[in-house]
Amino acid sequence: MRTEFRVFGVIAAALLVAAGVYLWWTGSGSAGHPEWAGGTTLGLSGVLSLLCAVYCWLVSRRIPPRPEDRADAEVADGAGPVGFFAPPGFWPAGIAVSVAAGVVGIAASQWWLLGVGAVAALLATTGLVLEFYAGAPESQ
Repeated sequence: MRTEFRVFGVIAAALLVAAGVYLWWTGSGSAGHPEWAGGTTLGLSGVLSLLCAVYCWLVSRRIPPRPEDRADAEVADGAGPVGFFAPPGFWPAGIAVSVAAGVVGIAASQWWLLGVGAVAALLATTGLVLEFYAGAPESQ
C-alpha cells in the first residue's frame, strides 16, 4: 500500500498546486477575479486524492509490506491467489439500460417510463446482488 500512497500523494500535490496556479492565472487577467469553477474542481480533486493517499498510508501501517512495497522482492514473491472476483454476468448492463430508460422518462415527462425504469433497475440490482449466491456458471 505504500506504492499507492506515494502515487496518490503525488497526484494530490499536483492537483492542489494546479488549483492554486489556475486561480492565480485566471485572477490576473483583465476581469480581475478568478474563475472559481475550475479552481474548485481542481482543489476538490486534490482533496479527494489526498483522502485516498491518507487511507492507503493508514492501511500500509497495519499490514506487512507486500512484494510491491519491498525493494528486495522477487517476481515469485507475488505468486499465489490474487483474490476474489465477481462472477461474470450481464446485470450491470441491465442496470445501465433501466436507469437510462428512467432518465429518458424524466426528460420526456413520461412518468410511466420512469416507473418502468425504476422497477427494472430494482430487479437488475437484485439480480446483481444475488448473483454471488448462485455460484459460478458451468462451463461447456
